[in-house]
Order: sequence, then C-alpha cells, then structure tokens
Amino acid sequence: MAKNIVFPYVTFNRFVDEAIIKKLSLFYDNIYIGDGRFSIISDVSKLEVNEENQSLFYENAVWSFLKDNDVVKTYPYFKDKFEGQDKEVLELTKQLEKLFQKERTNGNFPKNPNEEQLAEMKKEYFNHFFLTHDLSIRLDTIHLRKLDEFAEYYPLLRTYDTLKSDDKKSQVIQFVLNDIPEPDYNTSWDHIIEFRTDEEMRNKYLALTNWINKISNSNLKLSEIREEYDFLYSEYIKHFKLHKMKFNNSTLEVIVNSTANFLANIASGNYVSSIKDLFQFNIKNANLLQEEAKLPGKEVAYIFHSNEKFK
Repeated sequence: MAKNIVFPYVTFNRFVDEAIIKKLSLFYDNIYIGDGRFSIISDVSKLEVNEENQSLFYENAVWSFLKDNDVVKTYPYFKDKFEGQDKEVLELTKQLEKLFQKERTNGNFPKNPNEEQLAEMKKEYFNHFFLTHDLSIRLDTIHLRKLDEFAEYYPLLRTYDTLKSDDKKSQVIQFVLNDIPEPDYNTSWDHIIEFRTDEEMRNKYLALTNWINKISNSNLKLSEIREEYDFLYSEYIKHFKLHKMKFNNSTLEVIVNSTANFLANIASGNYVSSIKDLFQFNIKNANLLQEEAKLPGKEVAYIFHSNEKFK
C-alpha cells in the first residue's frame, strides 16, 4: 500500500522547503500538494528574470520536474471536506472557525509596538498562519483517505499543536522518518530520482514499509518497537560490513581468475570457454546479491543505504 505525505506548501521569497522535500521524497511514494498552493508561481513564466524573482523561477522548475517524475502529485480544492458528521472533521472545522473568528476580532495589538511587542506579534501571526494551514491539511488528508482506500495519506504538520497523534503506525513512521537523511543543497534531484527508481533500492524500501505495516499491527508498545528497530539496524550494519568484505574479495578473485582464463582462452581460440568464464562471473555476483537479501536486519536496510548515499 503506497505511503503518501500531504504537504502544506507555501511560497516564500526563497525556496525554504527544498531540503525537507528531498528528505520526504526518500521515504514517501508521493508528495501530495493542493494545486491552489502553486498559484503564486504558476504565472512566473510570464515575468522577466531578475534578482528578486530568480528564486521563483528555480522553484517553479523544481516543482515541474518533480511532477513530471511522479514524485509530486496535486489535488483540487475539496469543497465538501467540511461536510459530514465525522468526529475528527467536526473538531477540526470547529478549530478553524475559532481561528478565523479570533483573526477577525483581534484588535489588541498596539499601533506603535516596541521591539519586544513586535517580536511577540510576529510570533503570534506565524503561529496562527501555520496552525490554520495545518488544520486545513489535516482535513485534506482525511478527504484523500476517503477517496482512495488503497493508499495511505499522512499530513505534514508545522505546529506543535497539531502534532499529537495516538495512531501507532503514524508514530512508527515518524521515528523511522527521523533516520532518513536530509540531502544537502548540492545534491541534485536527478540523483534522488535515480535512487528512488533503482530496482534494488525499491525492493529494500518495500521491505521497510512491509515491516512498518506488520509491526504497527502488533501488540508491542512503541518503546518496544523502537528497541526492535534499533536491534535490526545494528544487526544489518554488522552483517553488511562482513558481507561487503566477502563481496569485495570474491569480486577481486573472480575478476583476476576470469580475466586470466578469458585472455588465455581467446588466445587459444577457445571461445566457448571464454563465454563460460563470463557467465561464471555473473553467476557469482548474483549469488552474492542473493546473500545480501538474506542478511539479518534486512527489513531496515533501506535506511542504512539511504544514509550511505545522501548523508
């Protein structure tokens, strides 16, 4: 079952979200963003590039690239997301209404604030701004789940007030996500796409999500799940290092022997034996790869390899 994140994208004067988007793309199948959130940069192509809007051109190009490569998907504004008698929907709608009411009636700010008052005003403004977005994203996530029962959708939330969750799977995903690396600015999107689409890495990713699904449905406490995760990760690192030594030594042995035999057979005109030597090289490599797939802790191997690649 695909795991997707619903992202509360906001356009700022620079692309502040690119680093977290890179991190999310290494764990989630897709990043879902409401198409209305692209309104500011959607018409950027009509402008002339200058120092002030240069970042917007780059940002627009990145989003277009990610949409074309099936990393980012968009969804329309859901007019009916506030409807229904679902308890969670009613509670979130009520919280939104309170925030809007507070915004309309808030007249307590001083006309000429000092620096301390101004800092407090900014803090309250941004808290209100992000909390409103988070509540809306949670409503969107609930609606996406209703529309698609064959995938999982999780909201990305920016404020502490909306981070509380009693759902075990959400909590497991959160501590696993914490171990996913955040690629730096110099890491190209091409490298991330290549990693996401690599067949071997894809299989490791599926093994990880399969473990998350099973462990989340167990009777283990969250602390016990964390301990098992740490154990599996430690086991995989230990055995992978041993396997890597064996792989390197075996590869060197096969290359030396196969190359010597291959050249000797070619020189003597024994082409059949030469081809057999090449096949033997491929078979030995395949056997080593099969051994890696059986290493203890393989369930969390994806975490290790993503950190090896991008940390």
